[in-house]
Amino acid sequence: MSEQFSDEYGCEPPQVTAQEAAQLLQAPWPGNVRQLINVAERAVLQNRRGTGSITSLLLADGDDNQEATTTEGKPLKEYVESFEKMLIDNTMRRHKGSISAVMDELCLPRRTLNEKMAKYGLSRADYL
Repeated sequence: MSEQFSDEYGCEPPQVTAQEAAQLLQAPWPGNVRQLINVAERAVLQNRRGTGSITSLLLADGDDNQEATTTEGKPLKEYVESFEKMLIDNTMRRHKGSISAVMDELCLPRRTLNEKMAKYGLSRADYL
């Protein structure tokens, strides 16, 4: 999503730290997928101005903890899993398949990373 907004606004997408990614994954998302899209767009605009953080955006979104469903009827869990897969995939690409570098950046134990990679059909060999 941030790449789409970055193209639209003519700027680079924001770099998401492992801590911010964890916060995004743990956020309650009381709205629907539009709420996540709004945060992505605002993160791009903040990055363009050189101000703010994803943490501040999440705090500004409130703290309603209801389980969310998108207008298409898909549970938020599917979108979170999609984001998690994308995050692991992007990190693996950036580190050229270095499991230890990915573990460090995402603050994941080896077993958890291996389980998530298997869950999402990601293979280290694809990044070498």
